[in-house]
Amino acid sequence: MVSKKVSRKVAAKEELLLLLPEIDRIFDSEPAVLRIDTEPVMIVGDIHGNLQALEYVIEKREEMNYKNFLFLGDYVDRGPQGTEALIRLFRMKLEDPDHIFLLRGNHETVDMNIYYGFFAEIGFDEEFLFRVSQTYDKMPIAAVLSGHTFCVHGGINGIGSINDIRKEKAFPYLWNDPSNHPGLTASRRGSTVKEFGPDIVDGFLKTNHLKRIVRGHTALDKGYRWWFDGKLLSLFSCPDYVGLGNAAAFALFEKEEIKLFVFGDQQE
Repeated sequence: MVSKKVSRKVAAKEELLLLLPEIDRIFDSEPAVLRIDTEPVMIVGDIHGNLQALEYVIEKREEMNYKNFLFLGDYVDRGPQGTEALIRLFRMKLEDPDHIFLLRGNHETVDMNIYYGFFAEIGFDEEFLFRVSQTYDKMPIAAVLSGHTFCVHGGINGIGSINDIRKEKAFPYLWNDPSNHPGLTASRRGSTVKEFGPDIVDGFLKTNHLKRIVRGHTALDKGYRWWFDGKLLSLFSCPDYVGLGNAAAFALFEKEEIKLFVFGDQQE
């Protein structure tokens, strides 16, 4: 006899498959780097299959009456409801494509899904995973808010122009991390990943006439961390990630300023 849990997962997979053709068309129409010029914007970091966390930020958005919603990626893996999170996010995007923005994270990749939970969640269904991965490849990589705030899942890959960012060459923007060491240096995440120092951030901001970077990718005790005298904000929106006991936060962007909210607390 098939359990209720298995039946729900099968139904969720079928629902997600029905959404993919239309969401693909929308992602195909979006560039690698989105330009979002309307304010205010609510910015959300990693969700990682935590549907409760996702519903929390959605509820806060409705309370605060924010139209623009930017997610920095990592919707699946290491949490039990990645399929449901994708359904929720994709439905929101389909209903309001001009105000809901979904960036790609490093867990929107087959290699990560195989090892970190999503593949098991979907019953080790290779065909299904391959189909979802086709959608991953179409997702935008970064966004620029009001011409001066660069948002991305991981980080940057030097001081070059954001006009050179391509969806098919997303890796460094999904994976790289900030570091206090100058230059581009080796990362503990692996040989193909880099850490970028304050000089790289300064050069990147100057090249592209930007003010700051907002990124996700890293679990943080407080849910956020400022780097480089306020030039970079790291944001994480999945509380108690894999049992770490960390807080989670989201950000509100308006009039060149960023306000931070920790889940369950007041503005920071």
